Amino acid sequence: MREPLPVIAIVGRPNVGKSTLFNRLVGKRKAIVGDRPGVTVDRLETTCMLGETAVVLVDTGGIGEDIHNAMQPSIDAQVEAALEIADVVMFATDAQTGATPIDSMIADKLRKASLTTILVVNKAENPNMELDFFKLGLGDPQPISAMHGHGSKALIQRILEKLPEKQQGIDEVEPLARVAVIGRPNVGKSTLINAWLGYDRMVVSPIAGTTRDAIDMDMPYGKDGAETVRLVDTAGQRKHGRIHDVIEFVARVKAVQAFRRADVAVMVLDGSEGIVEQDMRLMTLAHEEGCALIVVVNKLDLLSDTEWAYYAERLDYRMRGLANIAVLRMSAKERRGTRKLLGEAVAAAKRNKFETGTGELNRWLTQAQDQQRAPSDHGKSIVRLKYVTQVGQCPPHLKIFCNRPGQIRASYLRYLEESFRKQFHLPGVPVRFTFTSSENPYASEEGGKRTTTAAKTPTRGRKARKKPQKR
Repeated sequence: MREPLPVIAIVGRPNVGKSTLFNRLVGKRKAIVGDRPGVTVDRLETTCMLGETAVVLVDTGGIGEDIHNAMQPSIDAQVEAALEIADVVMFATDAQTGATPIDSMIADKLRKASLTTILVVNKAENPNMELDFFKLGLGDPQPISAMHGHGSKALIQRILEKLPEKQQGIDEVEPLARVAVIGRPNVGKSTLINAWLGYDRMVVSPIAGTTRDAIDMDMPYGKDGAETVRLVDTAGQRKHGRIHDVIEFVARVKAVQAFRRADVAVMVLDGSEGIVEQDMRLMTLAHEEGCALIVVVNKLDLLSDTEWAYYAERLDYRMRGLANIAVLRMSAKERRGTRKLLGEAVAAAKRNKFETGTGELNRWLTQAQDQQRAPSDHGKSIVRLKYVTQVGQCPPHLKIFCNRPGQIRASYLRYLEESFRKQFHLPGVPVRFTFTSSENPYASEEGGKRTTTAAKTPTRGRKARKKPQKR
């Protein structure tokens, strides 16, 4: 069994630069950074290297007594959870404002908990700006500028000295499935993940847009818990025209990146609302990014049998252009249907990793052409599909050699996709096709990609006779 990696949590009051420090240590913009307090709500975890040591770095929401923030109790609870698992705590403060009463309150809490703490004074671009923070009683403060990188090397060295033990390299276990949970704001995505985990891991609030970061977490799966499923909760998606807040726009970009990391996307719909165009765009986006797709209708307890029948009929009609997607029902709040949904998601992820031999693929291609030939260009040319091989997974990617790749019609491409999914039992799985011409150095047909370039050769045989000139 692998030893757990040491955990480092970043805590502090709002808007002191915790997420900027998180990004600086990770080496990339993983946490969303904004110029207003309260941007980070959930705790954000990632594995990164500090020098030659692998650690788990945790970013948390701001600690404070904000009576106007309805989510503050949930934020404080998430910070408490981070402190419970932390080996080292970085207490971030703001050199520009000096030590505040809230900073003193947080310092007292950390001392009482007997946690290994490093007092970080951020925004300390000028000398001696950390002196005011000695009164917090947490040892020598470490001045840094997370935005500009000043003092970051010294901070990393202090962190490594505080760690209980050093781990060389990152021995990451490949998860059985990567499951992204997608949907419009406030449809129950975080409630679903909490139901799967069995405890309140995600902040849940009736306020739309509570989840902004795309957060990865692993959970045991199976009877003995020997395997792992990686869950990704994505920010609720709105139309581009409704994204006025730059933070929400960045959240949408990060959600798209989450789709690219996932094997399967679980699309959560609100059964108490209708099906809107944005729902369909999200489903299409998930397929475009290579995710297998499952649709689940939440809040089934609010629907009568008649209302559900009408909803299912409308949903089936709207999804007619997608890949035979399974539709399930659940109540995430009551945890009804959630376990079955997780099993279906894992099965869909396995289907997305489909791989088979070339012989079986070519038998399918021959059968598909026997049932329906590629349409000709008004009788002038005939498209012949000669050979197929698989070149990728997640999603399955097929390369087909044919004589006129540029003349494959969209309708025939849809036919091949449906035929492939039906033949190999891959509902909800997107399929990628690449068409290329046969390797023929003397090919002269136009329109389509060729694997070789045809060389010009002299014309053989009888030459055309020249017309006699008139005298």
